[in-house]
Amino acid sequence: MSPNEKKICRTIEWDWLGDRDVSTDVGSIIQDTKTVVLVELKNRVDTGGTAGRREIWTSEKFGIFVEYLRSNQKLFRKDKKEFSLAKLLESFGIKNFEIYIGVLFDKGDKPATVHSDKTNGFYSSSKQGFEYLQKLIKESSTIKIINKDTDNLQMELSLSYSSVKVKIGALYGNDITLKLFKKRFPVSDLLLLRYDDIWLSQLITIEERAVLLKYQKNFTTTFLNLLGRDKNLRIRYDVIINSECAETELNGIVQYLLSKYAANFEDKMLPAGKNKAEYLADIIQFLCAVEA
Repeated sequence: MSPNEKKICRTIEWDWLGDRDVSTDVGSIIQDTKTVVLVELKNRVDTGGTAGRREIWTSEKFGIFVEYLRSNQKLFRKDKKEFSLAKLLESFGIKNFEIYIGVLFDKGDKPATVHSDKTNGFYSSSKQGFEYLQKLIKESSTIKIINKDTDNLQMELSLSYSSVKVKIGALYGNDITLKLFKKRFPVSDLLLLRYDDIWLSQLITIEERAVLLKYQKNFTTTFLNLLGRDKNLRIRYDVIINSECAETELNGIVQYLLSKYAANFEDKMLPAGKNKAEYLADIIQFLCAVEA
């Protein structure tokens, strides 16, 4: 999000009236089908364990959406007019609202599938959550299931008070990119997208946290400490932020760090199998995305 976009969000004219907000990892608006797609991501089939899966389907994420949809509770206000979630979508011409859990990879580096989730992941926990949502829906008079695929954990819903169609379910591997961008390409390619902080952060955060717990420092804290002590580094960092992490500037700052501060980035802090220059570049790219 650019500084101007952040300013727009801070000064937005819409008021929030709800009592439980919900965040998701990534979203997309498909203009030609008038569809909003939200995806909550899991990096691998075994990420987060059973509790991590259940919380997405139940009271932490999807369950809140379903409860807001079935209650038709007023959640937004502009001037003196109030809107429920479905009515807000209608007001912007949205006809389809889709919410998914997206599992990117299997236990290796291959795109996840329903099969790999069943055999190596936490498919059963997702299925329990899927059944929980069905129970919520069946208890309501305002929302009903019009189509469902139990094995692939997907269902389509209709609302008695709105024409907006709702889909809730699970996506795996390359189906995530197809749903978000209407274009099928390998989920691994997402790692190459500039400022893809969601996927990049998922890949490095666990490793950086493990190193921090073990050594009380990591590549991230080392870089931030150097940033405070080196004016030239701060200037280079500002240039790379303004360039939106262009490859030339990214390579330049990595070379500067390794030529002047290689000893600070100790080998013991480098995750196994990682190249120091490439890993440092990932860290800087992620930090730049936060600053941009």
